[in-house]
Amino acid sequence: MEAELERTITTLRPDGKKGFTMKQHYYESLSAYILGKIKTHENLTMPQLLEYAQHDLPCESQDMKSWYVLQVKLDLEARDLIRTTRLPYDSRSYFMKITRKGKKQTMVAL
Repeated sequence: MEAELERTITTLRPDGKKGFTMKQHYYESLSAYILGKIKTHENLTMPQLLEYAQHDLPCESQDMKSWYVLQVKLDLEARDLIRTTRLPYDSRSYFMKITRKGKKQTMVAL
């Protein structure tokens, strides 16, 4: 018997460009992780999210971990589950906020 193929998902990007294909279970765990961090940490920036991910998530390559987190974060933006907002005290920095749609999705996941 052939091994069952793992399901994959192709991510979306806010700019409309083609995303990246990854294993669905990995995408789902990363998206739940990102939404959870944004929900519990007000004004979370991307560097802060990556720092948490480096510490919390298992992965052989630290660079690949950051890349996967970035891809899923872009997908969540494209799906209108999160949005980025300029920091009031630093116009060069942005923080992430969960949208109403994102809050609903996290409630369903519980």
